[in-house]
Amino acid sequence: MLVAGVASTALSGCYYFSEPTTDMDYVASDGNNAEVGTVNLSNVLIVTKSKGDKGSMQGLATNNGNTAAQLTVTPAGGQPTKVSIPPMQSVRLDGKPSGDGKATVSPIDIPATPVPPGESTTVVFATADGGSKRVSVPVVLDQPPYGSEEVTHPGSRPDDSAEKGDGGGH
Repeated sequence: MLVAGVASTALSGCYYFSEPTTDMDYVASDGNNAEVGTVNLSNVLIVTKSKGDKGSMQGLATNNGNTAAQLTVTPAGGQPTKVSIPPMQSVRLDGKPSGDGKATVSPIDIPATPVPPGESTTVVFATADGGSKRVSVPVVLDQPPYGSEEVTHPGSRPDDSAEKGDGGGH
């Protein structure tokens, strides 16, 4: 009993010497986040089929300023693309309407993705008030939830358990 009491006291002491993980900042998404001047970038990533193929940038750019922001996006080995973001609004980098549906931009396409899915590439984001910032942007495979391609595996067949009427249980 004494040993258990001493062990529990010693082990619980770690709490006082370790920073709680809930106090640490981390990116809770597949993409990366950054701040460039008044523009906040959230969940920025590139979707592609493979290295060298066309890719599309996804993510949200939010202008927290009182005037329109001009965001320049330059992927590694690519040409710069300018995006105009109205004041106090967000735009999706894939060109689709954001939640409020008021502001849209042309999609940001990557002519040839420099790395395969599963790796990251550098993209430079720049604004007049924030200068430029190099951001490591993850590249993900063109499949749900970000892409549209269906996933197939060689030698696999569709699950037909629902057709058998066995309820799909184990």
